[in-house]
Amino acid sequence: MRDDPAESSDLRPQLRLAAVIALVPVLFLLPFQALAVRTEAFPALFLVYAIHITLTSAVMGVSFMEIGARQAERLSLAFVLGLAANLLLYLLLLPYALPTYPSLISNALTCLLIAGAVLFSWSTGRMLVVSALVCVGFALVGVTLSRRGFPAAPFGLTFTWLGIGAVLAVVCARVLNRFRSSLIRRQDELAALSARLMSLQEEQLRQLSRELHDELGQSLTAVSSYLWLLEQKLPAHLPELRARAGEARHLVAKTLREMRELSQLLRPPGLDVYGLAPSLEGHLRAFGERHQIATSFATEGLPDHLPAELETAIYRITQEALTNVARHARARRVRVALSLRGEDVRLEVKDDGVGFPVGDGASRPGIGLIGIRERVRALGGAITLTSASGACLSVRLPLPAGESGA
Repeated sequence: MRDDPAESSDLRPQLRLAAVIALVPVLFLLPFQALAVRTEAFPALFLVYAIHITLTSAVMGVSFMEIGARQAERLSLAFVLGLAANLLLYLLLLPYALPTYPSLISNALTCLLIAGAVLFSWSTGRMLVVSALVCVGFALVGVTLSRRGFPAAPFGLTFTWLGIGAVLAVVCARVLNRFRSSLIRRQDELAALSARLMSLQEEQLRQLSRELHDELGQSLTAVSSYLWLLEQKLPAHLPELRARAGEARHLVAKTLREMRELSQLLRPPGLDVYGLAPSLEGHLRAFGERHQIATSFATEGLPDHLPAELETAIYRITQEALTNVARHARARRVRVALSLRGEDVRLEVKDDGVGFPVGDGASRPGIGLIGIRERVRALGGAITLTSASGACLSVRLPLPAGESGA
């Protein structure tokens, strides 16, 4: 399961879908086409089908490579134009393979254009250019065949329908782009609101932690001192009262320790003083002791201090991930790794527990995972959650512009 902002601009899944849609019908049509044409037309028929299968297979293969992610826009354009050119070659070489062949080619070209608008999110300008190229290509093939003696009327009528299909494709592209722009704007607004709410929440937690540690902590410390003095001043012939005073002092001391632990959970004081790595190491050590889970922590190439909001986000993400491990994983070991790779900070939390269901049987994500995703999205990062032998949470957060890992 992946939640990555870059996924919205990664066209590789659409390319794979388009390749499958283009490839599967050909495998069924080729035998029937071979029966419908004369024997002397076999070389042209197999040439066109070979080009189609080669192009489709190449796009499918490249879509699984890194270059496919970087060049997906150009690949989608080349794919559609390549299929369109092959269809026009088919029409040029076999104009009467079927009686209604110009109309079939026109319908196929219209489907290609609409696929560019729907599957690949093409802009209106690109859709206009591609539609014009397809219409011009169809017109040139029609003129060429007319000069060879074929009737021009079927091509003229079919060209009209192709023009209507091209206009429809352009309109679809325009409408879909408006919807996408509106959706992206709403998502940006929600992301900004989420970031603002998390910032306010952190400020409130920081204030509450300070009040617990300073005001309430000082008060409890004073109460403990008064109880100790009272215990010392009580006469020796009142042992029961002295014992009660001692018990009260121990109870205050226990409450003070728990309150300090709560204060550190709300906002660890070491995060501002010592930095992220020591704070995480201390939190992981306390987590292991509390839940009897073996823990390990590793860092690589991390500077002493990161931007405050980045440190807070990483600490909170780790905190929530460990909470999920304690509640659901039934794990014996958990490993946290933090590293700096180029301009990205990488966080990995991996356990050896029972994992979680994936696919259709997976339950809806809990509040903790939703909070992690919102923190990652607010900072423009990416999150990957996998479940094999246990669960593994991987987070990538980019460093703000101007920050250096040196």
